[in-house]
Amino acid sequence: MLQKILVPLDGSEMGEKVLPYVETLALSLKATVVLLRVEPLPKGRSGGAFKAAVAYMTDVRLPRSETDVDMARHPVYRESEMASLEAEAKSLLMPVAERLREKGVQVEVAVVFGRPAGGILQFAEREKVDLIVMATHGEGGASPWAYGPTTERVARRATVPVMLVRPEEVTRMLPSFGKIEEIEV
Repeated sequence: MLQKILVPLDGSEMGEKVLPYVETLALSLKATVVLLRVEPLPKGRSGGAFKAAVAYMTDVRLPRSETDVDMARHPVYRESEMASLEAEAKSLLMPVAERLREKGVQVEVAVVFGRPAGGILQFAEREKVDLIVMATHGEGGASPWAYGPTTERVARRATVPVMLVRPEEVTRMLPSFGKIEEIEV
């Protein structure tokens, strides 16, 4: 049975179009909703100085991966930046959580750092969510494509069911493919 529903939100109005569906599901299934925001990792303070100094160094070992680069950044600045970003992200999610709580939905709020799709997928696996519900379009806005790149990555790689909600604004922008003409063979 569905006990935990993950709702990734990017702060956009389009992203929040999933909330009426989530509310109905959560209330009928008595499931907990987890509102998630994925923040990009802070750039740190030493990256620019490192690049400038490389030109003058003769025996330089360049980082081999993103992890090596992240570890090279100054940890004090990075941790305080991450704490600030987390607090800001939670302050954006709390009003949404309160609106759902007022309607009787059990809600949790979480913030992770990284790339959007990867952060969503890792959180879903780590926290053992049963369903991911997300809008087909978020902060990138409406476009003629079926859905955005984050949604596509999550839908393709998730190990749990993913429910996609297409906001009405997107539906109006798409060309009408509803009429299918019969072709005689």
